Amino acid sequence: MRRRRAITSAWAGFAIDSYSIYVASTSLLPAMAYFQADLSTAQLSVFVGMTFAATLLGRPVGALLFGHFADRIGRRRVGSITIYGFGAISLLIAVLPGAEQVGAGLASALLIGLRLVEGIFLGGEYTAATPMAMEYATPGRRGFTGALIQCSASGGPFVVAVLTSLVLLFSPNAGLHSPYVQWGWRIPFLIGAVLAAFVAWFLRRRVEDSDTWKETTRAKSPLRAMLKGASGRAFVQSYIIMTGVFFAVNMLGSVMPQLLLANKGYTASDLAHTQLINAWPGIATYLFFGWLSDRIGRKRALYLAATIAIVATPITYTLLGNGSVHGWGSLTLLAALTNVFSLGALGVLPAYINERFATAVRSSGWGVAYSTAVIIPAFFSYYQLWLSHLVPFAYTAGILAALGGVLILFAAMSGPETRGADLNTVGGKVAS
Repeated sequence: MRRRRAITSAWAGFAIDSYSIYVASTSLLPAMAYFQADLSTAQLSVFVGMTFAATLLGRPVGALLFGHFADRIGRRRVGSITIYGFGAISLLIAVLPGAEQVGAGLASALLIGLRLVEGIFLGGEYTAATPMAMEYATPGRRGFTGALIQCSASGGPFVVAVLTSLVLLFSPNAGLHSPYVQWGWRIPFLIGAVLAAFVAWFLRRRVEDSDTWKETTRAKSPLRAMLKGASGRAFVQSYIIMTGVFFAVNMLGSVMPQLLLANKGYTASDLAHTQLINAWPGIATYLFFGWLSDRIGRKRALYLAATIAIVATPITYTLLGNGSVHGWGSLTLLAALTNVFSLGALGVLPAYINERFATAVRSSGWGVAYSTAVIIPAFFSYYQLWLSHLVPFAYTAGILAALGGVLILFAAMSGPETRGADLNTVGGKVAS
């Protein structure tokens, strides 16, 4: 029962975390005119990228701060604090004024500022939930358990897509003064705040920290200890892997919706419906690669996932962006394939990275590697603009996604196999 509650709470916490990240690219994206009117396509792309990047850039701060406390005072307590935190920020975003009330500059600054603070709490949530679940999981099922938690990263966007579709039914989106742009987009943020409060309450009241953590001697400075010796080498490897992952994730979360909306006749409602479908192949991909890593090893599974991303994602992104594919069904199929080709590594990494660190520094290692790795990929919109001077803009998303696959492949080759690792050792040493 303790294990089930811990894994359930980790899944739910990560789902709300993902919901809070992607609500901007699904529910808020069609209403960006509320904060900035009369933007060109290129200007809108940069503004959306800034809004998305603000959340990503806040996460390293949260990981550094809350990772320390998750290792020192416990995963459960830190998890509940951070979930309450980003739930409160979602509530504040839901009541923001727009450009017509306070001016475009202030309206945009408030949105981006709150997304930055929200990112701090989101980065803190990562440090607690997954390490706790890994410490509860049986060694032979850590890969699948990690993938089960990670698949909530698709569950969050799925719930966002459902809510956005429902809201669009009674609040049409037809320009700056339409119901959706003025107030409809607020509803998913309000619901997100309520869901976050419920999950945080459950975690605080019904879940205990693992015996593995309780029996471990606390490090005085988990971050300093994590950066030394074998643990420090594990951090560098994990950082490179996660940098590659975030190139792929950012293309999916922010660029792909824009590519879809740029197709003639493809509407905000179409995007929400595509996201409803798109969540399921993503979930299946996580679970398959997590299960596979329990069977053939973490490294072999990562090699396969990275190779698929390198070869296949440039093809699907180019087809999405060059206007050669038409119709909701064909575009949705391409989006689903892009999901499958991009996400395999994320089904393996919750187990692999957590197995690379000892219990005393696991939250710091996992959380800081996961969250600091967002910094370089966070400026993807600028990389796309630079690349567009060399190749057509339609090719840029595929190039960046393939680069992510190359980084994952390189980093996986540089580290040990960890399947069956003793969680109280450093560097993935296999228990005898």
